[in-house]
Amino acid sequence: MDWFLIAVTVIVFFILIIINTYLIIIYQHPDDKNEAYLPKILILLGFTLSQACILLLPLDVANKDGYAGCAGYDTSVCGGLDMQGFWEGVYITILVFVIFLIPFAIFYYEADDGMGNANESMLCNAIKYEVVVLIASTLTLVLMYFYLGETNIPVDVLTASVSQSTTHTMAAGSWPSAASPPPFAALTTADYDNAASTLPSASSHVTMQVTFPVYASAMLSFVGWFFFCAFGGVGLASLPVDLICAFVYRPRHMDAFEFAEAQLSVRARVAELVEIGEMLKGERAARAEKGQGYWQRRRGEKSDRATVNRFKQAVFMLENDVAELKLCHENYHKYNPLVPFFQLFLGIVSLVLSLLWVLQICLFVLPSPPITGFLNNYFEWFDSWFGLFGVLSVAVFSLYLQACVVKGCFKLGVRFFFISLHPMKKNGTYMNSFLFNLGLILLCSLPVVQFSTQAFSDYARFTDVNQIFGVQVKYLRFFEYFWTTNAFIYAILGMAGLSAIYLVLKPRDRPADPSALKESLRQNRRR
Repeated sequence: MDWFLIAVTVIVFFILIIINTYLIIIYQHPDDKNEAYLPKILILLGFTLSQACILLLPLDVANKDGYAGCAGYDTSVCGGLDMQGFWEGVYITILVFVIFLIPFAIFYYEADDGMGNANESMLCNAIKYEVVVLIASTLTLVLMYFYLGETNIPVDVLTASVSQSTTHTMAAGSWPSAASPPPFAALTTADYDNAASTLPSASSHVTMQVTFPVYASAMLSFVGWFFFCAFGGVGLASLPVDLICAFVYRPRHMDAFEFAEAQLSVRARVAELVEIGEMLKGERAARAEKGQGYWQRRRGEKSDRATVNRFKQAVFMLENDVAELKLCHENYHKYNPLVPFFQLFLGIVSLVLSLLWVLQICLFVLPSPPITGFLNNYFEWFDSWFGLFGVLSVAVFSLYLQACVVKGCFKLGVRFFFISLHPMKKNGTYMNSFLFNLGLILLCSLPVVQFSTQAFSDYARFTDVNQIFGVQVKYLRFFEYFWTTNAFIYAILGMAGLSAIYLVLKPRDRPADPSALKESLRQNRRR
């Protein structure tokens, strides 16, 4: 047992708890201060769980439990931690959060429409919707596990007699001398390639039933990949672009005349948004009085949702512009001029990380065989300097993908209006926005781990998670097509490329057109 790894794990866990507690305190809305403790505990545990899921990968790399020598003849590099148990525990916990805790909390708080609903009504609505989610999720997962829970792992069978080769296979633990490894322990990839080219071989498959936690991880990862492709791909391009733009378009001091003109523009925007808000309330009241049928009501709600999202985006952009305007004049003495330069530094670092990820995909993940190990080689080189440098690098690259997911979701909410906007604002984030972002992060945590494991498979070859995602999950029935063809990886690369082109042409976010909003509301009222 490696007590150093255990100590590091415990210390990192408490550090994550402290960091996430601090983030909740500084980002929570004043209306939620000193109340809503249960959702705050849920959010604290959920954020810690998502980060722990990502950081289990570098811990698994350091543990090296997948190394054959850990069976007993060469344990000097083995950490001794039961990473298989850790991973399965995390999978089940994420499943509970995603299909039970977070949906119930969101249904409960979204039930409060500001029209005076009683707590009993909110609770009943939350329970009603949650029962539907639980039944649908449980039936889908259980039925798919029983009918599609087998994995067909391809193997190459090399045939040779003992007289033809100096190596042979044997059962685990049957080698008589623990002091020296068996003859096959030191085989390299070159040895295997040489054997494959000289010995008679045949392709075959090993069929096995995976455990329920492993299948649950495959199901969650499959669903999460759709969000990861969309939001992660956009985030790979938008995170560096937005940080660099924050420096380029940083607040600059205005004289009294410039500030007065800017104030007039802001007041005009405020008046337009107030008018739109009144029109939106009137349109909802008129639709309620008509007593529409189900399908007509559904069409109205869909149109109303898009309009509300545009309205929220315009209000959000106005609030940001007002805050920046104050920094340009009346609060200029409070403005720290070093902040934009720190954002520029983070933007350059983000740009480098995004480019390295794209190169790793193009040079190692997609080609077969890979052109080069690229980052895998560098991580192993880093480990020759300091034993944990490569492990820490894996953590940085994996956590960066998680940050890209959050950024991509926010960017799509600002630029397009098919999803609701849930920004994380300092002293301005409501609990439902916390819960929405938490659900998204947890759903994308497993795709991030799976993608990182595949991208760093050479470096992470001795990990338990590589045996799970790189072997068992990869060849599961139904899911096999998506994993073996790299369909999702092509999708995330395409999203990143399209987003980069779009953001180069339109780097700044613009508020929704108030005239288009008014016209949309007028058309809805005529229907």
